[in-house]
Amino acid sequence: MDPENWKVKGRVRDQDLRTPDVLVIGDDKSTCEACRKALEEGGLNTAVALNGSEGMRMIREVRPSVVLVDLKTPGVGGIEVPHRITEMDPRIVSIVMSRHGTIDSAVESMKMGAFDFFTQPFDPEKLVECVRQAIKLSHLRQESTADATSPSRQDVLLKGLSVLSESYSAGFARVDFLSELSRLDEEARYYAESLGRVKESEKALLDVLNELRVVDEIIKKHDYRKSSLIQVLLETQAMLHWLPRHVLKWTSERLNVPLADIYSIAAFYEAFSLKPEGAHSVHVCMGTACHVRGAPDLLRKTSALLGIEEGQTDDKQMFTLKTVHCLGCCALSPVVQIDDFYLSNPSLAQLKKVFKSLEAEEVRK
Repeated sequence: MDPENWKVKGRVRDQDLRTPDVLVIGDDKSTCEACRKALEEGGLNTAVALNGSEGMRMIREVRPSVVLVDLKTPGVGGIEVPHRITEMDPRIVSIVMSRHGTIDSAVESMKMGAFDFFTQPFDPEKLVECVRQAIKLSHLRQESTADATSPSRQDVLLKGLSVLSESYSAGFARVDFLSELSRLDEEARYYAESLGRVKESEKALLDVLNELRVVDEIIKKHDYRKSSLIQVLLETQAMLHWLPRHVLKWTSERLNVPLADIYSIAAFYEAFSLKPEGAHSVHVCMGTACHVRGAPDLLRKTSALLGIEEGQTDDKQMFTLKTVHCLGCCALSPVVQIDDFYLSNPSLAQLKKVFKSLEAEEVRK
């Protein structure tokens, strides 16, 4: 790593020669310096990148635990950057900051995988605490990755005996403990089938384990409060991009909230999805102006190109196709929104070009 890339105010700090806990990406020097100062006063080694392309390069090279990023930074790539960071390294946790934050932008950022969203000016103490929580989550992800190595049968038996001993200490009867493990194994099988990956049950079990750890960390952050249920679900949706059945059951047990109540909330709010969603969202507007100007035909073309119907996600979990009542840009009707950009009455060739470009981008990650 070239130390010249870690300059702040024209000088290189010695501690920057270590792998940073946090990487701050933004084009506003004063904001980045304020973040760096607050985080380092909190004991967190921090690096700064003042443009998007440099920031993305540093993520690939130094692998920080947390990335604090302004989505308006040139070269970053917009609202989908938290997802891009997760694709580059799932252990890295992203936090979004914005000078002009809105509820919609916060929700969209968290849908794309952001851990949290800060508007400027920010509270330094809250920022440091949030980053500390994000670092803990990053460490949990690293532990999960380390656990993914192939152990011997003896290793598994020793680990199993240790866990069984802990279950006795927790007041678990042996039958109940094994029954609960069997239930979770069945959940993993159901999870694999719901994703069309029946032959990947071993990976599904590891995914279930990792996701339950993520949910536990979110619930712990909210001190196991029942009143934080919606926020817990929002953060879970942002991290996982949907709400799997095993996650809802786990949340119900952790917060002591009836599962039926959780399902009611998850089904009511559009921010939540009970089905796996793709890396890219495609929304076709079906509002009055769009409808009379050809939105049904636009939906048919889009559906044919993606090979899925409205409300579905393709097998590769690349795209999710949905309709919306109104996107608020009637003058451009008919309109399709793909992630965070809009196309006005696009031709078949335009749509095909955009979808191929996004597919190629996913392959490069």
